[in-house]
Amino acid sequence: MGADAVGIAPAALPEGEPGGAAAYRDWVAAGMHATMGYMARRPERRDGAASWFPPAKSVVVLAFSYDPGPDGASDGGRISRYARSDDYHEVLRSRLDALLAAIRAAAPDVQGKAFVDTSAVLERLYGRYAGLGWIGKNTMLLSNRIGSYFFLAGLAIDKELPYDEPLPDHCGTCTRCLDACPTDAFPAPRVLDASRCIAYLTIEHRGPVPKALRPGVGDWAFGCDVCQDVCPWNRFSVRTSMFPPKIGARVPLERLASMSEAEFDASFETTPIERTGLQGLRRNALLAMGNSGEARWKGALEAAALDPDPTVAEQARWSLGRIGETA
Repeated sequence: MGADAVGIAPAALPEGEPGGAAAYRDWVAAGMHATMGYMARRPERRDGAASWFPPAKSVVVLAFSYDPGPDGASDGGRISRYARSDDYHEVLRSRLDALLAAIRAAAPDVQGKAFVDTSAVLERLYGRYAGLGWIGKNTMLLSNRIGSYFFLAGLAIDKELPYDEPLPDHCGTCTRCLDACPTDAFPAPRVLDASRCIAYLTIEHRGPVPKALRPGVGDWAFGCDVCQDVCPWNRFSVRTSMFPPKIGARVPLERLASMSEAEFDASFETTPIERTGLQGLRRNALLAMGNSGEARWKGALEAAALDPDPTVAEQARWSLGRIGETA
């Protein structure tokens, strides 16, 4: 399978679990999902595996590292680790389909249903109960064996299996992730306000980035790894060959800011970066130019300030002003 960690959890998880279905509903009710309306649809589907696969008795949870290792680049828009390779969904789904086929070859009466992160599943909670890790203060599943740079996927099946034991919390008094967040996206440990998260702002958010949050975005062009980069447990991160990088850790800002639709498709069509769209990526690049405070971007920003796209033009004007402030 190529998984870096595997565990088994019961399909029915205890009620009232921190990070469980009730906590998820409270999080949505507080509006912390921002504009991601899909996260509020059919909340009952988050109650457990049986809500979307009624025969479920057990859930096999697998972790696949996506850490490409260190990259020495120091200039350009930063790209989150997970987004530097081709889109992972189909890769993981094919692995899970192969796992189910192998199980059914040995036990033909077994029925199962796979999930990646496009399904209404609280994957991290199942990962905890499968013994893969614990929910860290940055809301990520943390492992004392492989860190946190990994994808979660799973397979719900209609048979009871021996279950793994949940791991205890190993965060202790550490608050590095909370302290390092440039936009203060954690109102409390293990609570993420997506509307303030750099990953949300650079990927999911459409239109202008709120001005108060722009300085905190820094030089991120897509996603953010800050709260993981500072986590001590990522000294155990596993380097992967399953997701070979096709994009560097940084991409030249001028290239991103002036990119055409054809260039965008040719460069990013098969990667997670496709999700943000050309407008979002150009906006992010122009924002990073402004945050740099470097006068070398003045020409590119002046050109973008005349762009017919109002979001792009407004971001360019803001960034020109930002450069003027730091000159």
